[in-house]
Amino acid sequence: LHIVNGGKDVENRSRPTKYRGKLYIHAGKGWSQEGIDFLRSRGMYSAPGDMFATAGMVIGTVDVVGCHHASECCTTGAGAERCTVWALPRHYHWVLANPRPLATPFPMTGKLGIWNFGEEQA
Repeated sequence: LHIVNGGKDVENRSRPTKYRGKLYIHAGKGWSQEGIDFLRSRGMYSAPGDMFATAGMVIGTVDVVGCHHASECCTTGAGAERCTVWALPRHYHWVLANPRPLATPFPMTGKLGIWNFGEEQA
C-alpha cells in the first residue's frame, strides 16, 4: 500500500535481487511486526481497517531500479544516515521508482518472492 500510495521507495528484503523492471504490487494479507513497529515509530501506521482494505489484491505497479544492502547506506550513531526513511538496517533495499496505482485493484492469491501471473490479467 505504501509503495503505490505512500511514497515508499525501498522494499526491505532478506535477499538481494538482480531483477530490474516493472513489478505488480500485491498487498499481502498480513504484516510483519517489524513493519508495523517501523510505521508506528514514524507516525505512519493507520488503522488496521485502512491498511487491510486492499489485502490480497494487486493494487498497482512499480519499477525496480536497483538493489543494495543496508551496510552500503545505513550508518548508526548521532549522525545516522540511510538511503531513504523507509530503509531498515540489516536488510537488502530494493530501490523502487515510478509507482502507479491501478484504477481498479483486483484480488489475487499471493506467493513468496517474485512471481508471474500473466499480463493478460491486468
